[in-house]
Formats: sequence, structure tokens, C-alpha cells
Amino acid sequence: MHSEPPTGDEDLPDLATGRYIAGRPSFEVQAGSANSGGKGVSVEIAGAALAAIYEREVNASLERIWENVLDWEHLPWLHRASFVGVREVDAGSWGWRACVLLPQQGEPLPAWIEVCLDRARLRYVTRTLAGLGKGTEIWTHLDPVADRVTRIKVEFHLPSVPVSQGPRDLDTGLPYTRLYTRLWNEDEGMMIRRQAFLDARSAPSRQEGRPVALGSASSLRAQLPKMVDAHGARFRIVEVAGKLCSHTVSCPHLGGPLEDAIPDAEGRIVCPWHGYRFDLRTGKSADGRGLALSAAPAVLENATDEACLVWPRT
Repeated sequence: MHSEPPTGDEDLPDLATGRYIAGRPSFEVQAGSANSGGKGVSVEIAGAALAAIYEREVNASLERIWENVLDWEHLPWLHRASFVGVREVDAGSWGWRACVLLPQQGEPLPAWIEVCLDRARLRYVTRTLAGLGKGTEIWTHLDPVADRVTRIKVEFHLPSVPVSQGPRDLDTGLPYTRLYTRLWNEDEGMMIRRQAFLDARSAPSRQEGRPVALGSASSLRAQLPKMVDAHGARFRIVEVAGKLCSHTVSCPHLGGPLEDAIPDAEGRIVCPWHGYRFDLRTGKSADGRGLALSAAPAVLENATDEACLVWPRT
């Protein structure tokens, strides 16, 4: 049985980073904003005041943005400077609710938040239900201006801002706009890479062909890790336990970048987007989540110190 998230000043549950639970009932998006001529207008929040507004264009489609909003799992990985851990309580097409650990001086502090989507009105809200920042509501309005460009408008409603001050107290909202600048910069990079991954996957595939010469093995080792483009695909060559091996550079989960992932002593790497782990010696999952890297060619060395990429016969 899962406990109810706190609604008042009760103590929050003990958290363990990386542990997840599910099964909470979902919440509907609540009324609180309006549209004018198809554009989102300011939201009126009882007991909170508009402290700041953040606007920008993001090089991503609505589809990628909705996908990103629902993706709570990337918070402590892609946004590791802003989130220490996430304990998921419930998630669905409506949004998600979770207890997050936020970095502070000393020990991280928890906050219960929920994210509710309103796709019809091209908006979503992030509410802090308890813990650090309790009572804060952050409304994000989306305006697609091109196929893969979306303008966002984010309104920060803070309970600690006196209503008489409203949005004029810029110092109060400044930490939020700085935070969201960093978060959206990181998210935009992920969404651009994700879109490129999907575009490449939908392109006509090229059949693996003849072996690709890599030169002398000793010279190759001096250049590791080394990126190689071959037969329309990109691979990285590394050395694990004295043996050369290659691997694909996109995570099979959502296409995360593996080019700079550093292998540990056992030859395992971690995707920086969601923390998926893979064994480079086999390409298989190293965390029990079942995903495997796409097939990569073997790196063969001959008696004359020459190395080459060789694809298995199909």
C-alpha cells in the first residue's frame, strides 16, 4: 500500500535516490488560466502572485516537448545540477506526481510536485504540493511557430510574494528564470538530439558490408577512444580489459549520447540522460532494465598488428 502524499505540514517520507514506486491515482488538470485568440494569458492563482515570466523559442516540436514534460526519469541525470533524486509516485498520460530531492547547502531537501498537462490548451502546470517551495505554481504555455520550433512562456506564481508587489519584485523571480534558462537549455539539447535519432532511424538502412581497415592496432590504441564512421553508422572504439571493442553511440532508450560515456573497470557505461547502463563487451543491459545496444562490428587484430572492423555474417 502506498501512503498518501502530504497535503499539509506533515513530515515527508524517507527517500532513497534511485528507488521508484507507482500506483497513485491521477489528478485532472484544474482550471486556472484562459486563452485569448489562441494565446495563453496570465493565470490567476489564489494565494500566489506572479513573480516572473520567462519566454524563449525552443528548437523542438510540440511532440518532443510533450514527450520531455512527461519524462520525469531524466531529472537527476540530465539536470543533475538541479535535482539530486526522484521518487516516482504516479505517472500517466495526464502527467506525473513525484517526490524530488533538491540540492541545498548541506543535505538535499525534498519537495512533492505534480505536473499536469492540458494538451488542448497547449499548456501544463507544475505545482509544489509540500516541502521546499510549497504552494508554488509554474504555468508553461506552448505556441508552435514552426514544425520544429516552439515558443514557450513560463509564469512563476510564488506564495511568498505579497500580492501587492506582484511581478514588480523582479529579485524574487530571478532565481526561477535563471533555473529555467539552464533547464530549457539542457532540455533543448536533448530534444534536438532525440529528433535527429528518430530521423536517422526512419531513414533507409544501409547493409553492413566489407571490413573497414583501421590501421595498426598499436596506433589505434594511442588514439582511444576513437570515433569511426562506417557504412552509414557511427561507432566508438574503446579498450576493455586489454581488448579492443566498438559500440554504437546512441542509447536504445531514447537516443541519448554515449560518445563521451566513460567505461568503468568492467567495461560498463552509463547514459547521461536517464542512467541506463550497458556492458560494452556484450552490448547487453548492465542494470537489469533489459535494453541492449544496437549491434556493432567486432574489432579484429591480425598477426601483423593491423586492425579492422568486421560485421558478423547474417
